[in-house]
Amino acid sequence: MERYPKSKGKRGTRRRFRNKERLTIMIFKGVGEVMRFTISSRLVLFASLFFLFYIVATIYFTNKYFYTRRINKMQGYKIAELNRELIKTTKVLERSKHHIALLDDYISESKDQSSEQESTVNYTKSPLPKIVDIDELKVKRDRSTINVTFSIVNRQSNGEPIGGYIFALASLKDSDQSEVCVYPGSLLKDGMPVNYRSGHRFFIQNFMPISSKLRLSKSIDKPLILEILVYDRDGELILKKEFEM
Repeated sequence: MERYPKSKGKRGTRRRFRNKERLTIMIFKGVGEVMRFTISSRLVLFASLFFLFYIVATIYFTNKYFYTRRINKMQGYKIAELNRELIKTTKVLERSKHHIALLDDYISESKDQSSEQESTVNYTKSPLPKIVDIDELKVKRDRSTINVTFSIVNRQSNGEPIGGYIFALASLKDSDQSEVCVYPGSLLKDGMPVNYRSGHRFFIQNFMPISSKLRLSKSIDKPLILEILVYDRDGELILKKEFEM
């Protein structure tokens, strides 16, 4: 009578229990050809959990990306709007500076006028310094049309802005009764504009280009005299220059 070890039954039980924890995959290639794969159920569980976590994380980070992108776009719009407001505020500030400079100039001129009235009779007024000048003058004659371009330059030593009015006059050289053309158009009396406020208005910190066009009644080939007159805001003539064309 054959005897078997008592532990044999226990080993068989353990093998059956281990086989239950594994999945067997069979692939049939053809008749009589079978491929078997054994996969642990724990591995399948871990893989399922990993893919589940991957899908959840992908959805979360995708939503987080689009949310951050939307927030950045909104902030970009706000920054652009703030930049536009800053530009507008800067322009308003520059205008305010110009107005303050004009007021300071007006106050200083009022003080100078009051001090001149209080001075003695023997007081001799010194020549005014050159506060503006003409630069980069260019003249182009085309039959009866004269195109004149130049720059009005601020020559004040304190660097304060200055404003006023400009006229350009053209007349025939060595002729007292010749036609006089004026830019801008204005009535003349004794060769001077009647209303200085009808001139080309300017306000400069450093310089300002001026372009003018004078039209004669007919084409003239003889030399002409170009006269540029500059008035301040109070109507005082502060510059008179003549050029031969």
